[in-house]
Amino acid sequence: MNRIKIICVLVILVFGLLVLYHNAYTDVDNSLLKQADVQSLREGNIVIKKQKSKTQEGEIARVAGAILIQKPIQEVWKCILDWERMPQYVDTLDYYTVLAKINHNTSIIEGQIHVAFLKFNYTLLVSNDERNYYQKWQLISENDIVQYNIQKNIKPASTGIKNIEGYQYCIPLDDNNTIVYYAPVVEVSVPVPGFVENNLTQKSIKDYLYGIKRYLEGGYNEKK
Repeated sequence: MNRIKIICVLVILVFGLLVLYHNAYTDVDNSLLKQADVQSLREGNIVIKKQKSKTQEGEIARVAGAILIQKPIQEVWKCILDWERMPQYVDTLDYYTVLAKINHNTSIIEGQIHVAFLKFNYTLLVSNDERNYYQKWQLISENDIVQYNIQKNIKPASTGIKNIEGYQYCIPLDDNNTIVYYAPVVEVSVPVPGFVENNLTQKSIKDYLYGIKRYLEGGYNEKK
């Protein structure tokens, strides 16, 4: 009888853990997405939201996008970690090169982006939280360069770039579908109207999210 009671208790505990696991992944970040948003994602659309985020410079308005990718979260996360592969599916990117790995979760990455006939170089400090499928990046600072002793490896950022930062993360909708959130911030040193920056940010979000979705789901043409 005691053995039966123990088995029943274990079954209840396992069931409870499964319920918690299910709720953690089906209650898809309610701070951003509503049920109608999830349905829109299922239809292949990008959902774009505005939110406020705290940074070292204070609170800033941030535009975040989300898309549903029909792949398991481990496969999506592996792609997100590979910055050098990113230019294959984002047209405006010329290259990304990993200059140094500070540790297992932190890298220094140099990149170049083009807008029309202009090219912009920059170097980012990229950090990964693999346990939570979360990644963030920021324009490398002078303090970072000195701290990591990489003065010889870093090119100065192109004139016109004031700040680059952002984050992205994954949440599994189920075993074979993953929602990717992407929230970049690019600030230029030349004053431009707020709606222009907002439109550029939304375009970069769409280019990235549609690009990675096509890449992972097989419907893409690799850049020559």
